[in-house]
Amino acid sequence: MDKLNLAVSQNGDGRDWRFIGIWSCNRWEWLSTYIANMYFKYTTVGLFDSMGPVTVDYILKQCELTTMFVTDKYIAKLVAMKQDGQIEHLKNIVTFDELSADDVKVCK
Repeated sequence: MDKLNLAVSQNGDGRDWRFIGIWSCNRWEWLSTYIANMYFKYTTVGLFDSMGPVTVDYILKQCELTTMFVTDKYIAKLVAMKQDGQIEHLKNIVTFDELSADDVKVCK
């Protein structure tokens, strides 16, 4: 994550912050991403199914989050939000799953 610059450094409250988002159910990849965040001293921003687009947009704007690790079911939601002018800082979506043909179409 460090070599790919997935977490841009931001200053707030007198210190530098690096945020990585995770939007997924509990699974091995969620845990390994969380552990990697701790190793690199990144702050994990967890999102949940109960959050709607307005809430997700608000959270991601607050921390200027640029990278999300997600399951395939959230890819289309993030792309749609980006196309609607939301989540303006998001640049990278890393999926835990193999992309289906439908997912690839959404991402183009």
